[in-house]
Amino acid sequence: MMRVFPLAWDTPPAWGEAALQDPLALLSDHAHCEMGATVSAQGMIARYPERARLVERMGALAIEELRHFGQVHRLIVGLGGVLGPIRTNRYVEALLRATRKGGEALLDRLLVSAVIERRSLERFELLAVAARQDHPELARLYLELGPSEAGHAALFIELAKSFYADGEVDRRLAYLLELEANVIRELPCGSRIHSGPPSPVQTGC
Repeated sequence: MMRVFPLAWDTPPAWGEAALQDPLALLSDHAHCEMGATVSAQGMIARYPERARLVERMGALAIEELRHFGQVHRLIVGLGGVLGPIRTNRYVEALLRATRKGGEALLDRLLVSAVIERRSLERFELLAVAARQDHPELARLYLELGPSEAGHAALFIELAKSFYADGEVDRRLAYLLELEANVIRELPCGSRIHSGPPSPVQTGC
């Protein structure tokens, strides 16, 4: 797997088992995350149609994210479930509130997307380990999707540095990583990809 930037806070391994307490809820949340990533990529195309390189890369990304949605949805159905309703994503909303307007808007949207993909990679790695014994089909899914998350995180950083100076990108990324760490560790624990950690004195949420 390609090298990716470090997070400012590492999820404790116990999160994986806690999140797997309701596999179908976890998968439904994951499916909606993939759809959200598709919509976000399409939104960047609509917002910056004059940036040919961005448009091309986001078009390809949207297709890939939609394919991942299909994979997750097929697994939900295969396990006897149905896609649950979309729920408010406090994690993504908090990060998007930190994005600036004007000339820095594109930089912030790219970096927020990079941070989300990077956190998702970490969560997929934890789930792949936690699911091996009781949910092998989920373990296979998260092992398969992990490299894509790494690639997406790297892509957003690459695009940011093609439009902005490296130093500006690095400084803003460091700020957003600290913000993201504060946001996610304060969220409630649950069967969601971007939920908070379990209590240190409990094995589940």
